[in-house]
Amino acid sequence: MVRTFASPDDPADPGHPDAPAAPRPSADRDRDADGSTAAPPLVLYLRAAVPEDAELLARWRREASAWVAGRHGNPQWSGPDRPERRLALIEKGATVLALLEPDGPAVATCTICPRGSRRRWTAEERAVPARYLRKSIVDRAHAGRGIGRLLHEWAGHRAAGAGAVVLRLDARSDNPGLNRYYRSCGWRYLRTVPGMASGALFETPALLRPGLPVHELGTIRLPD
Repeated sequence: MVRTFASPDDPADPGHPDAPAAPRPSADRDRDADGSTAAPPLVLYLRAAVPEDAELLARWRREASAWVAGRHGNPQWSGPDRPERRLALIEKGATVLALLEPDGPAVATCTICPRGSRRRWTAEERAVPARYLRKSIVDRAHAGRGIGRLLHEWAGHRAAGAGAVVLRLDARSDNPGLNRYYRSCGWRYLRTVPGMASGALFETPALLRPGLPVHELGTIRLPD
């Protein structure tokens, strides 16, 4: 079963530190009136991650970590990997993969959790109906195309459908490029938790977006 959401075309990620330049135009892209090429509208197909995807997710994490370290000198995702935690989130149904074609390879991922960390979020904040976006990564080969932004909008849509009023995330406080990216996507910076590497807290309204160009392949049951 395919669930369909469709909206105005999404702009490319503006300088996302986890996403380099957009790919080169290809011959099959439409031409504008002046003869220039234009990328086709972005459409995503989402499916629930399965245990067999765990190694792919680990590889994306390593590649993203190496790119951020090389370009920004930032240690993001350089800490010890926790494959057992990754597998547990997959088995709970919290992790999804994004594809550009229904039968194509995965190009991005995110995880949506129903509860936030007590170390980061106050009791008052945790009392607000919310969902928490985690582990959002775009495959390096497909970065800069707006995939991350659209995936976040879908996460907000699903959060709203589950009764949440906000979607939240935490980010590295020492990665200003990443923080600028989130702001450019409409996330509101709240504060930075002292002493925590991923202590920069953001939130955005959880909104129903029935027109998103996102198709869910099968049933995606996110944890409550």
